Amino acid sequence: MKILYAARMCRFDVLRATCALASLVMKWDIVCDRKLYRLVSYINSSLNVRLTSWVGDSPHDLIVRLFSDADFAVDAATSRSTSGVFLTLVGPHTSFPVSGQSKKLACVSHSTPEAEIVAADLAVRTEGLPALQLWERVLDRKVCVDFREDNAAAIQIIKSGRYPTIRHLGRTHRVELAWLHERVECGEVVMSYCKSTEMAADICVTKAFTGWGKWHEVCELIHHFGLACKSSKGTPASPP
Repeated sequence: MKILYAARMCRFDVLRATCALASLVMKWDIVCDRKLYRLVSYINSSLNVRLTSWVGDSPHDLIVRLFSDADFAVDAATSRSTSGVFLTLVGPHTSFPVSGQSKKLACVSHSTPEAEIVAADLAVRTEGLPALQLWERVLDRKVCVDFREDNAAAIQIIKSGRYPTIRHLGRTHRVELAWLHERVECGEVVMSYCKSTEMAADICVTKAFTGWGKWHEVCELIHHFGLACKSSKGTPASPP
């Protein structure tokens, strides 16, 4: 739980691994022991990592940017997807990370767009709209959520507000597509496409990173710097 607290506050690079282990507390086994050892080894070898932010703009130049991402049936045991969320305040000379989330879905998704829509609902409902209330008061002006998504099909479905093959969302995932569509239509949320290489929420889902170079890149997307870390054997520590 100490690791989970740190992950939620300032170490978003270990958020996915920590939340996955936390969900297995009631069914812990020897595999979980190995995962925990690898997680703690990574943390021990990356103590120099810092969550960094900078603000160099006036309040009227700042915008609230929200990222959401999801994998598709990566969990071999349950075939459930995981949603990742990352919220940040940005400007021409500003980048200020605010929060991150990693949450396993309640049931199995049938396609990648379905999982992405559920992740978008989580991001807008739990991070985007609450952030509007805060930052409108802090910035003293009307703001909207600049929502970034890397799945073109999910963007089109949300903007249109209907898609016959996922009419079951309301029953299975408790997600109303019409509600997301309304948030976009009223202007509170502005959706736009971003490349997968620029998706900051990618690190909060269960996609595997086998190479140290790619792990270094995604950590920089969430402003975790100082990853020139070594293991006890003098080689770069493996991602958790």
